[in-house]
Amino acid sequence: MSSSAYVGEYPSDTLREKTDWIIQSARAIDMAQDGGADHRMPGGVYVLDNEHVLATPRDNGDSRYPYGSDGFNFWVYASGYMHSNEGLYSHFLRASNGQESNIAFFAGLPDGDGFLPVPLLSVPKLPEQANTRFERYTVLSNSAAYFITDSDDLRFVVRVFVNASKEICFSIQASNLSGEDRSIYLSSYFNPFLRHQVFEGNEDPWFKEIQAMDPARGSGGLGSFLVRVNEDVDRTKSVSNWGVFRRSISLGAGSVLSRHEATTARMQYVGGARSSLHTATSLSRGTFGRPQRVCTFVDSAIAGDMLHIDIPAGGDARLDIVFSHPGDTAQARQLVHEPFKPSEIDKQLSELENHDRDRHSTLSLSVGQTDSRYIRGRVFNAFIEHLKRQVEFCALIKGYVQVSPNSLIGIRDVCQAIESLAAWQPQAARAKLIEAFGFTEPSGRCFRQYSLPSKNGQIGSVDLRPFIDQGSWVISCTSNYLKLTGKYGLLTEKVGYYKILDEATSQVEQVKEQDTVLNHLFKIMQYLLDHRDHGHTGCVRALYGDWNDAMDGLGVSMDPSQTYGTGVSVMATLHVLQNCQEMIDLLQALGDDRYAKYVRAYRAAAESIREGLRKYAVVSDDKGHARILHGWGDRRSYLVGGFNDPDGVARDGLTSNAFWILSGMLEHTPDMEWLILDAFDRLDDKYGLKTFSPSFPPNVRGVGRIGKLPPGTAENGAAYIHATAFAIMALFQMGQPKRAWDQLVKILPFTDIHENLSHSPFVMPNSYGHNPAKNIDGQNMNDWQTGSSNVVLKALLRFVFGIEPVFGGLWIQPAGWAPFKDFNARATVRGCDIHVICETDAPRGRRFTVNGQTVDAVYDLRMQIDKLWITPQQMAEKRLEIRITD
Repeated sequence: MSSSAYVGEYPSDTLREKTDWIIQSARAIDMAQDGGADHRMPGGVYVLDNEHVLATPRDNGDSRYPYGSDGFNFWVYASGYMHSNEGLYSHFLRASNGQESNIAFFAGLPDGDGFLPVPLLSVPKLPEQANTRFERYTVLSNSAAYFITDSDDLRFVVRVFVNASKEICFSIQASNLSGEDRSIYLSSYFNPFLRHQVFEGNEDPWFKEIQAMDPARGSGGLGSFLVRVNEDVDRTKSVSNWGVFRRSISLGAGSVLSRHEATTARMQYVGGARSSLHTATSLSRGTFGRPQRVCTFVDSAIAGDMLHIDIPAGGDARLDIVFSHPGDTAQARQLVHEPFKPSEIDKQLSELENHDRDRHSTLSLSVGQTDSRYIRGRVFNAFIEHLKRQVEFCALIKGYVQVSPNSLIGIRDVCQAIESLAAWQPQAARAKLIEAFGFTEPSGRCFRQYSLPSKNGQIGSVDLRPFIDQGSWVISCTSNYLKLTGKYGLLTEKVGYYKILDEATSQVEQVKEQDTVLNHLFKIMQYLLDHRDHGHTGCVRALYGDWNDAMDGLGVSMDPSQTYGTGVSVMATLHVLQNCQEMIDLLQALGDDRYAKYVRAYRAAAESIREGLRKYAVVSDDKGHARILHGWGDRRSYLVGGFNDPDGVARDGLTSNAFWILSGMLEHTPDMEWLILDAFDRLDDKYGLKTFSPSFPPNVRGVGRIGKLPPGTAENGAAYIHATAFAIMALFQMGQPKRAWDQLVKILPFTDIHENLSHSPFVMPNSYGHNPAKNIDGQNMNDWQTGSSNVVLKALLRFVFGIEPVFGGLWIQPAGWAPFKDFNARATVRGCDIHVICETDAPRGRRFTVNGQTVDAVYDLRMQIDKLWITPQQMAEKRLEIRITD
């Protein structure tokens, strides 16, 4: 098809300048005397600055970044794979490793009678001849991804981001760096899905239609693609889901669009039923032949184009594609004729970047020169910025992140993330916490997982399995939110409940009753206290399980007529003990005599729990050695985490030891400190403290499905990082900063020990497997959506940078040792801008100044440090600069 597209004003050099900066930075790293060590992360990833990471191609894993907002997840991988969903609605399906991608871009270079196709992403991987003359750079930033294919004479860049309207914006730019005119083509390929499913069935292509639309009169641009997918909602209702690909070509001075083609048939693009993008004949021929401009039923409908462009020496050409998903037919048919300018796309990205910086600016954590070969300041500081985005992502999810029908919003998971997010986005944290409170049963039982109601109010899916720990995280999250913000108005917010109609089928209904958040807390606390083993140990019953999901057998009843018995989780018991103190402190901070009865009740419950823990949670062998149990089965018929587990071995469990400290139980049993440290030593491994040691073999009585996991993976004898991070916080609290940092070095993904890391090294993974006999050595299950992110951030904020809000004020308490010489931290606590600057230059010990005035410190015997107490009156000044010389 000949083109009559006008040559509009070529956009500003924003994209080209960004590309130049990326390449110059990459080359500077490559040429550095230290080989780029100051920037290097595992997996061929390098830090360019605090917002951008450079990812080189690798075959042993992949890095990725999520783009979008408000439940819209568009995942971009360093390899070039991309997929997106909003809830169970999939715009582009995820392709497994090696499969044909659903989004792809190519350039074509003249080669004899045909063309040499060059993938502009690392997938699909074509024969090596297409890649020998090009270097590839992938850069993932907080707001956009860049894929650069570069040579001495040609440069191509693909940029992708999601704008504020949830449109996916692609920009493909070609630059002729040579002294001669060049003729090339650019080609894009999209295979959208647009269904409420997570996989494609055999019949789905029958109901998808894509049309290549003619350009609108007077638009001067390329035509759009219109996508319609018919989907049955139920037996009586069918809907049409719409998508629109709008395109715009911008040609630099002297560049000419000689011809362009469009096709909507996959087989025409790839060359037939036996071909794929890996062998697409149209790309080698440089033409689709006679283009098929509408496709449905007989083939998979796609949106494909091919633009032949003549570019003069030093010239440029740019193709912009915007994918929109309008809500109805009228919007779709209007949108296909709406032109746009590339400058508008660049402006949207600039606004997105500025909004991202502003959103994350109120929490700033950075370190200076380091003394560790594992912790490099530049990398550490960049990691913290990406970690903040990870915590935000986990806190504000709207479900289905894993693109699975069972990937709901976990109460436990989201509350832990909210607790961290409140440090710099308190309003967003508050809104999400109120949402979570709404998924409580009137008895105080918190659901395990939930999904949000549909737009028409239909109740979403819920997970009602009674993991006992859910409510504990709600209480801890609320307590820490109030300590940090001082916004006690949260407690008077009215929130509803859900009533369970049928537990077996997870049927629930929302009740009319609404209650304050504070009354929700009372009910949640009472539910936890009611579910102790009142007739024997006084400890908290496990029911379906606790934080360790895979250890789901302790609560099973020996009585066939009862679902749950008196089996106990020691970790959950310790957490409820912590909840008692959190509620006491909260109620005393309110200063209302009406709550005195609750304070008395929680004090009595706490003492009863401590008594049960002393008597039943610690066991000894015949040599006088002691251990803290993980738990026990119904009627205490077997023990787990002691000297004789059901499989006949002695075993240590991590979380019960860690929570003995975090709950404050150690203050009442100080002689157990070395017992716990010895347990940590036995649990230590190459990649950090293991959740259990040794691992469980299959079919161990009473422990649940954990033994089905391979030894040395996930919760079964691996460093499950969430648990390791609990222990790291415990070590800091015990005054063991060097031990804590030894573990931090092992779990932080950017350190050099993680040469086999299989996921993104700039955010936290969920675990490190270690079982060399099964060829497992440092690989991960997952990244981004994991609770390890929030616990690591809390450990850094509270103990490394030393900002610890409590109900009566604020402690400044950096740990007594760190692998760097200085740090700078800025956070907002109760409306006060807290700026902490620490320098290691104090031969006479640690000293503090507040706004230039020297102040006295308080010695903490447990943490073995001098720390500073900040009163509410001091924070009323709204800005405090605290300097520490150490």
